[in-house]
Amino acid sequence: MKKIIFLIICFLFCSSIFKAQILEDEYKILRDLVIVNNANDFFDFYNKELSKDIQTENWKTYSKQLSNKINNLYLLDENNKNLRVNNTSKITFKEIDIYNKKNINLLKKGINAWKVIQILEGNRIIIKIIDFIINYENKNYQFTNVGGSTTIYEYSCEEKKWKMKGK
Repeated sequence: MKKIIFLIICFLFCSSIFKAQILEDEYKILRDLVIVNNANDFFDFYNKELSKDIQTENWKTYSKQLSNKINNLYLLDENNKNLRVNNTSKITFKEIDIYNKKNINLLKKGINAWKVIQILEGNRIIIKIIDFIINYENKNYQFTNVGGSTTIYEYSCEEKKWKMKGK
């Protein structure tokens, strides 16, 4: 009898771990999809802007800054750690440990980073991408918010899949 109860408990424990792994994988897939879609939209916007035939000094400065941003974009999670995307996008994200002393000189110049935050509320997952400029000045990190996006997915119990509800 004890063996049967033990086996049942082991089975329930293993199945709950398996289910949690599936949910975690679904969250990663949704997160990566949102990041790739935003990166591709940003890259398309960049190409559209560069195709404009404007020759003013302000425009040249703007296009240079935009080019620098798209070629030097970092991806961070909610704890300011590197975040890797499994899917490929039109933008190649760079990696950085902002708290590593080797990177202080780079941070003094300022870097562009997307910070990705996932929030699970009931049957909804909210994925926020916050566009930051990160600087290091006077022994302090400064995060300047320069935009971002929010994407909401809702789980449909009838269809047993995630549906995008808003962007």
